[in-house]
Amino acid sequence: MAQTQAPAPPGGSTTPTTSTPTTSTPTAPAAPRLTSVTPLVGQSRLTGAQIAAWFAKQGVTPTIVTPILDLANIFVDEGNAQNVRGDIAFAQSVLETGWFAYKGSMVKATDNNFSGLGACDTCSSGNQYPSPTAGVRAQIQHLWAYGDPTADPLRVARPLTDTRMSYVKPYGKSPTWEEMGDGNWATGTDYAVNVLKLYNTMLVFNGLAPINLTMGTPAPVVAAAPIGPLTVMVSRTGGVRLGGLRAKSGTLSSAGTAFGGNGLQRAAYGSCHVTWSSLGAVMAFQGSSSGTCGSDAHVRAAVLSNPIWKTDKGLSPGDPVKRIKTLYRVKAGKGSGSRTLVKARNGARLTVRFGEGVVKSLIVAVPAPRG
Repeated sequence: MAQTQAPAPPGGSTTPTTSTPTTSTPTAPAAPRLTSVTPLVGQSRLTGAQIAAWFAKQGVTPTIVTPILDLANIFVDEGNAQNVRGDIAFAQSVLETGWFAYKGSMVKATDNNFSGLGACDTCSSGNQYPSPTAGVRAQIQHLWAYGDPTADPLRVARPLTDTRMSYVKPYGKSPTWEEMGDGNWATGTDYAVNVLKLYNTMLVFNGLAPINLTMGTPAPVVAAAPIGPLTVMVSRTGGVRLGGLRAKSGTLSSAGTAFGGNGLQRAAYGSCHVTWSSLGAVMAFQGSSSGTCGSDAHVRAAVLSNPIWKTDKGLSPGDPVKRIKTLYRVKAGKGSGSRTLVKARNGARLTVRFGEGVVKSLIVAVPAPRG
C-alpha cells in the first residue's frame, strides 16, 4: 500500500517509481487537493470487457498469468457484490502494480496481490493470496472498510479474505476516492489524483463522460463545518436527537432540511445511506414506501465523526478518551474499541468508538417507528 507504482503512459515504459512520505517545511503552502466527490462505494460504470479493451490499447505487457479480461471481470463482479466501485479499484491496481508488471516491487506477480496490501515503507513483502479472486476480494473488502461506516467483517458479501480489514479505524474514515492518500491506503498526497486520472482515461476510451476532477486549497478543519455545535442526545426513555433532526419525525426529507440537500445518497443492504461530508456524518434511512431512498425513509442509524457533534453531556469526536469516563462513568479501556454510553428501553442506543487515545466517532442507533 505504501509502495505505489507510477503508471506508464499509453505505449510507454512500465518502469515504476516508488512513493515515499513527503515532508514539508512549516512555511510551505497547502497543496491543492481534489474537491470533487467520487464515492468508494457503488456499482461499476464499466464492464470487464470495456476495461480489458482499454487496457489492450495501452501497449504494455503485464507479467501476471491471469488474462486481463478475466481479471477485469473479477474486479467488476466482486465490486458489485460488495457495492464497491470495482472499475475504479482496477485503475487503483494499475497504479499500484505498474500495469501489473511489478518491476521493483516487494509484491510479486505470483502473489495475486493487486493493491499492495500488507506492503509498507519498512516492510520486505506484502500479502499473498491463493487465487486472483481472493486477492481482488481482499482489495474490495479493504476499500469497503474505508468507504462504508457500517462495514463489518461479519457482514461481507462473500467469504472474508481481507485479513487487514480491522486495521481500518474507524470504518468509513474516507468514503470518497478524493480522500485516499495522505495515509489513507497510501502515503502519497497525489494518490487520489493519479487513480482518478487513470480511471478517466478508461471512461473516455469507452465513450463515457469523465469525472470532473476539481482542485482547490484545503480549508482548515474548523472551517469545514458550516454551522455551530450539533447536539446528539439519546434519552433513557427513547428520545433521540441529531442536531436539528428528531428521530420521531426524522425522515430523509426532514434530514435534508436540517443538514442541507446536498448529502451524497446510495442504496445498500435495503437502506439508504446519506453522507454529509462537511458535517462528518453518515446516516442510514429505512422504511420508505416509495423506494429505498424515498423522502419518507426514516433515520435508523448515524455515524458522526466531526467535532461539531457534541452529546448533551459534552462529549465530541476528537476528545481524549478519559472524558468518556468523566462524563458517562464508563471505562473505555486501552487501545481501540467501542462502548455503549446510553441504552434506552425502546432500543435506541448511543455508542462511542475510540482509538489512539481519542474519541473517533459517535454512533446512534434509532428504533423503527411504531405503526
